[in-house]
Formats: sequence, structure tokens, C-alpha cells
Amino acid sequence: MTTWAITELGPGDWQAVADAGHLTDAILGRGAFTVEQVLEDLRNGNLLFLTANAGKPPVLVGVATARVLDDDGYREFIAPMPPGTLPAALPSASGRRIGRLHTSAVTAAMRGRGLGSALAAHRTEWLRERCSEAYAISWLHYRQGRSEGLLRALGWQPVTILHDYWLQVTTTGDQSCPQCGCLCHCPGLLLRLPIPELGHPPGQPAKWSEWSERISYLPV
Repeated sequence: MTTWAITELGPGDWQAVADAGHLTDAILGRGAFTVEQVLEDLRNGNLLFLTANAGKPPVLVGVATARVLDDDGYREFIAPMPPGTLPAALPSASGRRIGRLHTSAVTAAMRGRGLGSALAAHRTEWLRERCSEAYAISWLHYRQGRSEGLLRALGWQPVTILHDYWLQVTTTGDQSCPQCGCLCHCPGLLLRLPIPELGHPPGQPAKWSEWSERISYLPV
């Protein structure tokens, strides 16, 4: 049985973040994040950055992140979506604390062994503890390696399919797609994590915000 060790990085782990960047670039395409931005977000406490190592000596086999979005981050997150997919009101104006399940990269040799599920579970719990709502986008280009199955098992609910979500960032050259290259036309599945209101009695349905109640979920 393959075992691994998951580590939560901090603002002093410059080399580990840089190594993680090389791995994500190789698996996900160029531009998933910059070391400088990651270290700043870690200092601010708005980012969870996980690495997974396996073997002796330890070899980096997985990277995963989740974050609490500030106004700029939320604006960037919803910009490629059709108008009305999510509310335009920024977190600072609406009082919402919005989280995003972000980067996830696992080496080919470690896929199908439970590492992706472990990383997703860790990040999902982190978001539940900090946010009033959270979202993820699952890449849908091909079935092998898709994340929506394990996310549904953790309670994430599909909302809608987003077409050409990554087209703009790959057009400008800020990012690249491992499948399409410079112009990404891959669809993505938007998922939402239901998070009961803080202090809501267990066993009763939470009263979400007015907008949350208007979201039409895709059939499971």
C-alpha cells in the first residue's frame, strides 16, 4: 500500500512552494500560481497550501490549494462566467466569506490511490471552518482524473457547466492548458459546497442567503 505525508506549508517555505510550482506547471500547464503571490497569501492567512510526499527519500507527488477570496480574487473568479451565474456583489460589500477549492495536481503514478481524495477532504474541511460559501470548478476535458466524483462524495453539489472558462487567461498568455495549449476551450463544472449558517441547529436545513436559494443545481 502506498503511503504519503501531507504537509501544510507556511510563509517561510519558499523552496517547497517553488518545487510545488514546477510540479503544477508540468501537470496543469503554466501559470497556476506564482511563488511571491503564494507567500503573500500565506502571510495573510487566506490560503491553504498542501504538498504530499511519498517514498524514501521523500518525493513530491501532489499539490493542492484552497483560499478565501478577497474582492479582487472573487472578481477574477466570476469574470469568465455568464452574467448571473453567481452574484456580482463583492465579499466586502455583502458580508459573504467566499472560499474556493483551487489548484489540485497529483502525479500520474499516484492517481487512483486515494491521495486526491485525501487532499480534497483536507481542503473541504478547511473551507467549511472559514467560509459562508465555497465553490470549485472541475475540469471536464476527459473523464480520467476528473475531480467531480470525489467532490460529490464530500458533499459538493454541481451547479452548472461553464464553457470556455479558461479561454481568456490562456489567450493573454497568463496560463496554459495541458490539453489545448495556449487557447483553452475545455468546459468546467461549477460546484458549490453547502455550508450551514454558523450556530444553526444540527439536523435541520440551514437557511442560506437569498441568492443561494435561487441557485438551480444540476441533477446528481
